[in-house]
Amino acid sequence: MVSKRILPNVVTFNVLVDTLCKEDMVVEAKSVVQKMIQRHIEPDTITYNSLMDGYCLRGEMDEARQVFDLMISKGSMVDVRSCNILINGYCKGKKVDKVYKVFKEMHRLELVPNTITYTTLIDGFCKAGRLQEAEKLFSEMLGCGQLPNVQTYAVLLDGLCNNQQLSSAIELLKEMEVSKVELDIVVYNLVIEALCKAGKIESARDLSVLLREMGGQGCSPDGWTYNTIIRGLLNNSEISWAMKLIQEMLERGFSADGSTMELIDLLSKDIVDPALLQLLKDSR
Repeated sequence: MVSKRILPNVVTFNVLVDTLCKEDMVVEAKSVVQKMIQRHIEPDTITYNSLMDGYCLRGEMDEARQVFDLMISKGSMVDVRSCNILINGYCKGKKVDKVYKVFKEMHRLELVPNTITYTTLIDGFCKAGRLQEAEKLFSEMLGCGQLPNVQTYAVLLDGLCNNQQLSSAIELLKEMEVSKVELDIVVYNLVIEALCKAGKIESARDLSVLLREMGGQGCSPDGWTYNTIIRGLLNNSEISWAMKLIQEMLERGFSADGSTMELIDLLSKDIVDPALLQLLKDSR
């Protein structure tokens, strides 16, 4: 570019910095930022956000924080995305206590947390086993007028399920249905898996019935759903019901996975219809 007398501008440098950071070449990206300054091309918010994200992707949170502090020292360079990047980095590193500091700084900087901010925070606290704080953030989110999306609900549902708060998970799922949140199969599978693992087969059965009813809305059970429920049934000696669901699964064009087949192979040949067993093997 320079040889053709086309001088790179801040946009050109930003693309280069972002690409280098995504390729795990943060040292090189920092060098590019230094060259920008030497050429009197002032790095902007996008430049520093990309560099900070690069450090976060490597788990180098002290360096990421230094970039964040540099942006603050330069005036109004920090935006909501800057905070979201740093919050996400701390959450992934399970440093949730440091997350609150960034969250409070957003208020001081008069930046309004958005859905991504709250979703990331809720996910971080759920994964740290601090469910009460996650639920408090969810309530705060609603109180601030920030609408949760399906991803927000999914991370909270996942946290509730992983912490054996199954009744709360089912209540939240019902709340989603009432709020007419566009549910997807991943959300239902989260709850179904948790119910099956806890041996709450009747509740899982109710959800599977609901899924079949929703088939026309593009949210019908997939192979993962069937296999999860079938394994739950077999583990709880609900053999007859499991066989019916296996038949339905095959009719819908899905097959048994390895874990399901292992359980079926342990059953007595008198229990499993040989024809059905053959169909299962042929479908794989």
